[in-house]
Amino acid sequence: MPFVNVKLVKQQVDQSQKDLLIGGLMDIIVNIMGRNPDTTVIAVDEIDQSNWFIGGKSMDKSVHDKVVSVEIRISKGTSNPAQMAEVIKAGKNIIHRALGSCDETNYFIITELNPDSWGFDGISMTIRNEMEKQK
Repeated sequence: MPFVNVKLVKQQVDQSQKDLLIGGLMDIIVNIMGRNPDTTVIAVDEIDQSNWFIGGKSMDKSVHDKVVSVEIRISKGTSNPAQMAEVIKAGKNIIHRALGSCDETNYFIITELNPDSWGFDGISMTIRNEMEKQK
């Protein structure tokens, strides 16, 4: 945990840029969020430019540069507002370094999930947290 979903326009980003982006996101997750890299999953969805719309226009007809959306899913209450603000700011810097893009439509989203409603390895986050307390 956490689970990260990165959405990219596939015609805009090469493998080295993806690698820089993923490395930067792992740095944020480990060093700002304090999470375990061994249980962090990052999934990358590459979306055809004709299927990514901004202002009602697909990217193949848009004036926007490289765009990306990053969503980090974590358990509710495991990060404070200041920490989340720092993650979002660092995310913008990572996107700029990796993709060279400062497009205002680069979204960085932190979604807090009820710990009863998700987990990994067959164990909800609520039960996992209880197990940690008993150690």
